[in-house]
This record gives sequence, C-alpha cells and structure tokens, in this order.
Amino acid sequence: MHLVVDAVVVRSGSSAIVIEHLLRGWTQEAPDDEVTVLVGPEGPCFAIPEGYRVETVTAPVGGPAGKLWLRTLGVRRSARAQRPDAVLAAVPATGLVGYGRRRGLILYDLRHELRPHQFSWKTRLSRRVSWSWTMSRADGIYTISERTLHDLQARHPRLARNGMAAQLGADHVDEWPPPTEAQQAGGAPYALAFGHFGNKNADAVIEGWAQFCATDATWTLRLVGMGSADRAAATERVAALGLADRVELMPWLDDDQFQDCFVAAGLVIFPSDFEGFGLPAIEAQRLGIPVVVSDDPALAEVTGGHAAVARSTSPSDLAAAIAAALAATPEDLAAAREFTDGFSWRRTARVVRTSLLG
Repeated sequence: MHLVVDAVVVRSGSSAIVIEHLLRGWTQEAPDDEVTVLVGPEGPCFAIPEGYRVETVTAPVGGPAGKLWLRTLGVRRSARAQRPDAVLAAVPATGLVGYGRRRGLILYDLRHELRPHQFSWKTRLSRRVSWSWTMSRADGIYTISERTLHDLQARHPRLARNGMAAQLGADHVDEWPPPTEAQQAGGAPYALAFGHFGNKNADAVIEGWAQFCATDATWTLRLVGMGSADRAAATERVAALGLADRVELMPWLDDDQFQDCFVAAGLVIFPSDFEGFGLPAIEAQRLGIPVVVSDDPALAEVTGGHAAVARSTSPSDLAAAIAAALAATPEDLAAAREFTDGFSWRRTARVVRTSLLG
C-alpha cells in the first residue's frame, strides 16, 4: 500500500503527537508500505520514521490566501502526484477539494460544538464550515475514542455512517526514560496537573489542592503548560490560599522536560471537563502512576475503572479523590497498567489501514 499523509496544516500540539505515534505504529503494522508525508513550508513539527518520504507543499502567495491554497489545491496536487492508494488527513480542516483517491481523516473531538463557550465565534464558524465539508467527502472518519464516535453519531448521524473508532495508543511511554536516581532519591513527592486550555480545570485543581494540603504536609503540586497571563492570575490565587511553597506554576515544557517531569510524578490530577481521548490519564496508568480524573466519558473509557474519579470539581470532592488515588495499592496500579495493554499505536494503525484498503 502507498499511503499519503496530509499533515500540511499540523502544528505542535495534540495532532502532532497523534500523527507521530500513529506513523510509528504504522511501521510496526505494515513495514513494507510506502508512506509519503506532506508538510507545510515550516517543515514537520513531529518525528517521521526513517524510510518515509517527506514532501513540502508551498503556496505561490502568502497570507490567508496562501493558507487556503495549501489546504485545497496545494495538497490536492501534491497528493495526486504521488499516485497513492489512499490519503489520510491528520486533521479535518484540510484537503477541502479532495485528492482523487480514497481518503480518510482523523477526528479528535467535537468540543467546539459541545463546549462552544470555550471557543471564539470565528473558530466555531470556521470549523463548522470546513470540517463539515471535509467529513462529508471522507471515505473514513477515524475518531480517537469511542466517546468521539458516539458524539459524531448523535450530532451528525449521516456523517457517522463512515465513522469508526481508532482509539489512540499508550505504549509510546514505554520509550520514555525512567526517573533518574536523583529524582527517585530526593525531594518531596509531587503531583502533576495541566494548566493549558479551559477544559483542564486548573483553577479547580488549585482549590482542591488547598483543601488536600490541610491534611498533608509533604506533597507539592506542579501545574504545567500555563501561559504568562494564566500564571500571573494563578500566582495571586496560590498566594491568597497560602500555597506558595506547595504549588509550582510552570510554563510550556519541551518534550524532554515534559517527559522528565511526568515520569517522576507520584500522582497525576486530570479533572478535565471534556476530552476527546485523555492521553495524560492513560499515560499515567501505563507508567504506574495513580491518577485522578473527572467523570468525563472519554476519561472513563481510557482508565477503565482504575482511576480515582472526582464526583465534581468542588474542592472537597477533588481533595477526596486525591486521597483515594494516593491510597492505591501496588496491585491496583498493576491492574491499571495491564488495562492499558489494550491501547497500542499498532492497533490504531491497523484500524485505519484496514479501512483505507476498503
């Protein structure tokens, strides 16, 4: 099979993480396949397996017109020139005029429809127009979870006829470096939480942490991925709660820094109010780290009953869930890790590839 992956508009973030690991899974599932990855003029923002070809698509003009050209005529011409068997779009908002080949796309979530207040009206309008158009012309819509597939079926039953769940993997963390001896030997234990995007509930985590700290004098909290404005506001709240020595507010970390911070954590707190999948939760379980989650359907799907579920994001409920997670036994953590064996990137690649072959 010759596959073209349209990653022309992929930027650093969730889509880059997914497509990088999907391609690694593809090398395991179909090592003899020919794969060409289309990228924009900035080049790839994710690692591409050795042996896969990279083609750069450039626009004849700059600005908005150039970006539109890349997503339409640019990717169409480049994809057709490769004469592939199928094209896989890494995000829904590309390939708007088609490739002339069997095509699929990855759908992460429908949060812009289900949590519209978390997006600007321009983003909602753009997604409604471009995503609907692209999905209506796809031979396969590959949702990253059963939760996203159910959302698609409920809101767009006609489009969902070509939908199927291709759940993401968790086994990429097997390659993360283990905690160093220094990390294992010294310092207070810390919990890890996430401050980017409104759905991560960073403010609630801080309030819940304050209540937990009233019963504990050892643990600290690292809140990562916060922009400067959010960090400034959170710093004031942390000070007001008397938590200056119990909370560390951290900016975006590069991949190596993030992995080092993650693997050495003693707890992951992830009470998101909406997830398309919930990678941090399943990554924690794969690494043997106890995790706190909300009752979000995707988080229930990827943790399989092995996480401590906060009944709400109230301080008391979060503090209770933190205590419950920390009470997990080695047997509990082993069972949680075993559950993640069902989530592999090779399996993700197999689902997508089988569909694209028709």
